[in-house]
Amino acid sequence: MTKQQQEQDIAVRVTLVGAFWDGVLGLAKIVAGYFSQSQALIADGIHSLSDLVTDVFVYFASANSRKGPDENHPYGHLRFETLTTVFLGMVLMIVAIGIAYDSLTATTSAVQFTWYGTAALLVTIGVKEAIFHYTKRAGDQINSKMLVANAWHSRSDALSSIAVLVGLVGVYFGYGWADTVASVVVALLIGKMAISMVWENLAELVDTAPDPKLIEQIKETANSLKHVMAPHDVRARSMAGKVYLDMHIHVPSHASVSEGHYLGDLVAYTIKKAHPQVEDVMVHVDTDDTVQTESFIHSSGRPPHLQLPARYQVMADLGFLLRQHTKYVDIPNTRLHYLNNRLEIEVVANSKAVPDGANLNKLTAGILFDLQNTAYISKASVLWLFAD
Repeated sequence: MTKQQQEQDIAVRVTLVGAFWDGVLGLAKIVAGYFSQSQALIADGIHSLSDLVTDVFVYFASANSRKGPDENHPYGHLRFETLTTVFLGMVLMIVAIGIAYDSLTATTSAVQFTWYGTAALLVTIGVKEAIFHYTKRAGDQINSKMLVANAWHSRSDALSSIAVLVGLVGVYFGYGWADTVASVVVALLIGKMAISMVWENLAELVDTAPDPKLIEQIKETANSLKHVMAPHDVRARSMAGKVYLDMHIHVPSHASVSEGHYLGDLVAYTIKKAHPQVEDVMVHVDTDDTVQTESFIHSSGRPPHLQLPARYQVMADLGFLLRQHTKYVDIPNTRLHYLNNRLEIEVVANSKAVPDGANLNKLTAGILFDLQNTAYISKASVLWLFAD
């Protein structure tokens, strides 16, 4: 079973458990509120049932958002989770407005304090707090903002139940308006939570950067590695609580392509190991020279380092210039170093292919002499390979 399938199973299981209790508690509070004629208790029951509705959306989002990338969704389906959370927040805003309106326009003269109403609220507070910890722990485990938001939704139900309990106690002592105040408090709690959900996830949908502190921690993690210097141009975006990152790093200027690739993979692995919320890292490797291209972006011509010839052109030129040395020079394996807007080359030669009695120093001098008038080569050297 893949990691994504495991996360999907956890999300679905947690959501179903929460949905069951939301349904049971919602119906219990509505019935108790009806017989107590408490608008606050009925409102709190509707809040629990609204949790059940959101659980349904969370269930379907959990079942689909953890699918892997495909042709149409190369970054995966986590945006479905974000979009679902925004939708849930909007639904909860409507619920909050409805509860506040009903409580302010309803009469409170018939409100009664009942022990079964109080018992329903106490059970709700205990169960919803347990569901909060259960769901939040699962959300933290799989880095799901949707599950964490749903967990806080459960806690808001517990908090609103406390508000309703306070209202009923007020009614018991003869303050009938306390029930109305408690209902408004419930609506405000739901509304505040809904606005927070919508705002945070809309920010995610428009690729707002994650917490700057996290970016600084990631830079420090990359910078702690040997031969990896000055991580910069770090860009990050979030998808359902997971961070997708791309960054530039500096490596030694004469590092080979394979070494640069190795260091890039090492940086990505180290960052993901130290920061579990980071799902993917794309690393761009820069050398440790001081080439700066930003100032040339808006110029009419190419940046200086891009005015140098590409490899295919250099190979063609070397084939002509070193035509007298083709028996022992391995032109295709010539190493090119584009540094400080200049080109350095290392010509690879095989000593085993040299005629008997030949002087390697003279052959080296001959190779360098044939390259000395090539304008774009700032420095040339010969690397002899000595095979057994």
